[in-house]
Amino acid sequence: MENTMPQGKKLYMIGNSHIDPVWFWDWEEGLQEVKSTFKSALDRMREYPDMTFTATSSAFLEWIEKILPEMFEEIRQRVAEGRFQLTGGWFIEPDCILPCGEAFVRQGLYGQRYFRQKFGKACRTGSNVDSFGHTFTLPQILKKSGMEEYVFMRPRLDTPVFCWESPDGSRVNAVSLPSEYTTWFYESTREAVEMAAEAAQKANLHGMPCCFGVGNHGGGPTKKNIESIHQLQKEIPELKLEFSGYGSFFDSLTEEEKAALPVRRDFFNKINTGCYSMDGRFKRKNRQTEIRLLSAEAMLVLEKALTGSAHAGSEEMRELWKLLLFNQFHDTLGGTATKKARDEAIHQLDEALSRCKKLTARSIQNIANHVDTHGEGFPLFLFNPSGEAFSGYLETEINWFCKDGLILLDEEGKEIPYQRGYTDAKVRNYNLGGRRKIIFHAEIPACGFAIYRTVIGEPSLACDIRREPEFPLAVNPGYRPEDTPYVLENDCIRVQFNEEGALCSLFDKATGYEALSAPVQYPVWLDERDSWGGMQERRYEDSGLRLKPEKLETVESGSLRKVVRAVYRLGGSRLEQRFILYAGASHVEVQNRLLWDGEWKMLRMSLPLHDPKNAAAECAYGTYFHQPEPGVEYSMHRFVDMTDGEGRGLCAANDGKYTYVLEKGCLELPLARSAIFAQGNGKNWYNPVEGYEYADQGVQEFTFLLRPHGETLSQENRHQLAQQAEKRCLLLSDCIHKGAGGTINRYSAVSVDCSHVCLSAVKPGEEGGTVYRLVETAGQAETGVLRAQEEEFTFSIGPWEILSVLRNEKGWQIVNLLEDEEIRK
Repeated sequence: MENTMPQGKKLYMIGNSHIDPVWFWDWEEGLQEVKSTFKSALDRMREYPDMTFTATSSAFLEWIEKILPEMFEEIRQRVAEGRFQLTGGWFIEPDCILPCGEAFVRQGLYGQRYFRQKFGKACRTGSNVDSFGHTFTLPQILKKSGMEEYVFMRPRLDTPVFCWESPDGSRVNAVSLPSEYTTWFYESTREAVEMAAEAAQKANLHGMPCCFGVGNHGGGPTKKNIESIHQLQKEIPELKLEFSGYGSFFDSLTEEEKAALPVRRDFFNKINTGCYSMDGRFKRKNRQTEIRLLSAEAMLVLEKALTGSAHAGSEEMRELWKLLLFNQFHDTLGGTATKKARDEAIHQLDEALSRCKKLTARSIQNIANHVDTHGEGFPLFLFNPSGEAFSGYLETEINWFCKDGLILLDEEGKEIPYQRGYTDAKVRNYNLGGRRKIIFHAEIPACGFAIYRTVIGEPSLACDIRREPEFPLAVNPGYRPEDTPYVLENDCIRVQFNEEGALCSLFDKATGYEALSAPVQYPVWLDERDSWGGMQERRYEDSGLRLKPEKLETVESGSLRKVVRAVYRLGGSRLEQRFILYAGASHVEVQNRLLWDGEWKMLRMSLPLHDPKNAAAECAYGTYFHQPEPGVEYSMHRFVDMTDGEGRGLCAANDGKYTYVLEKGCLELPLARSAIFAQGNGKNWYNPVEGYEYADQGVQEFTFLLRPHGETLSQENRHQLAQQAEKRCLLLSDCIHKGAGGTINRYSAVSVDCSHVCLSAVKPGEEGGTVYRLVETAGQAETGVLRAQEEEFTFSIGPWEILSVLRNEKGWQIVNLLEDEEIRK
């Protein structure tokens, strides 16, 4: 038989163990697998002097440092020798599409700083071999986190070594591994070697990295693994097999090879797309945790700016971020872990949410106590922990004596209108006590607060005391009231329902544009795909079933907002949607409460549009502009804007969904996907005797904001809609007291004067001072001004750039994502 093995190629044999700390097991078992794997790797190093081991994830090393300090010291020694090689640079190997941009920044911030502190050096090679796709903004995040290269496996590319460029122009050299990241036996090791050598030949490179070692549930290089490589070194002398690390491969590339590398600007998505919609409750909790962490840090900064106190709680914030980062592991956030492991992850996110609220409540009290609140009536503090100024409607409940009238004053003491709403407590007080829910328009500066006031008395402005529903029941078998269809309308848009009770019109009055081409439907898809979205001849198709309108009624009507409640049902599943239109708003808010009982089903909200062609979907610190392939599930973060060739269409923002599909001219938003937890489509996997648990069963709550537009929306408009969906504002009804800071009615700790530059995060610096994260969102270089505490800093920012500014006792500095001073070219 003719030997077709490529001649003279060098394979860099990477001894590793891809470790899933959570998958078919929970984190406690993951800790044990890390301990066992690292012990085994150290044992093999003593037995085989030429063997090296590559590890990722600072979280694993933190575990070992805490539970086995002796092992940790041995690892430190091997790292110094170059035999225990650290890659990745991140806290964990996360899902690389679904986390927000700041979460990716924190992966590197906490991971790289830990490596530098404990091992004297940061990682230069990013590594996420098993993640289900990779967002195209990562090269900039990697580069600004001290990494020059990147290694992954999904997807496998026809250009296994290439230069990956993000929209801002940042580049890293990358490897898409041509073979598996684990090998178990001689046969699989030989197969990996052959695949790597063939890939090097096709790419016209001198060599290629090739992984070996037992993985997923730990293990690392076994004796059989190592001896099989020794055997292959003799059996295939035309190849040079060398125990090595990723860095050695990248260093060995000649200048000619580097110059010849293809440049790719890909968003590596459409991989395991079922993970985008799997387990909606967990994904929404992930979004809530991201928002609350960012808000808590902003409140710490606001507290220090106003009161001068230290950033009390900043160390705890690091630990809370790590709780989130750990649970953004790709099998956890992707929804492919067992339900038991996923439930444990929810407990950890709940812990982060609870502790964040405690930190925030403390900051709020410290700020309020610093202010002298004497004046007319009682102070109502409105806090905005976002980096963008808030202008919109708020609702809050206050304790108010039931027989007293209520007047609401803005920060300047001017009476403003409000509207009464239904209180959360379903007890009516007529003689003692009392609660009031009020809805009003507010203006709050970025990362700051405004103080409104509540005064006893009869309002002179119409306050729209809650009225009974205009139409108690609009949709009922055999009954069609003359007043249908319902309409919600203000000066900007008109929202209309047909006589069956379906949403049929989203009309932009400014341009005369109708966004919907037909009534909205709620199709139920038969979805027998596995957790990852794998098919293997299983069915994934429209079942023909639809949720049917059951009830449509007006539940609030006033000059500030009107609310229509629509109920849809199919079998035991029920969707309640509250359509809320505020005065002057260019969007309608849709609050959803879904009770879902599907098994192997997907429920979608299908919005028929006019000739949809283009999508602009938010991703991690960027926007993905593309022409969606029909029927393909794509990821989004807070918004997707689906438009025709002229920029007209519908922008949908959300507070916890991550998927959209272009299906037969419709923008479809998956609401629930009841796949089986941790299910793959292996041979003979299905056995009904076992019994199975399905995701997304039970109650979910989430919100959409829908904005029709007859002309192209700016990036600023899209981000403003996303900010509205987040509902970050915090309110405190305070008492009258003195304060060292005197009378303050309005305060802002920071602001930015550039319309398409977002202040995405404000945080205490890792070594003191305050860090301001700026993100350019429109692809335009710009010069702007950052204002903080009566100081100004003029900055220049490139298209799509993530710019970090540190203010400390040394003054203003541009820093990288590790908060090191950055030398800008």
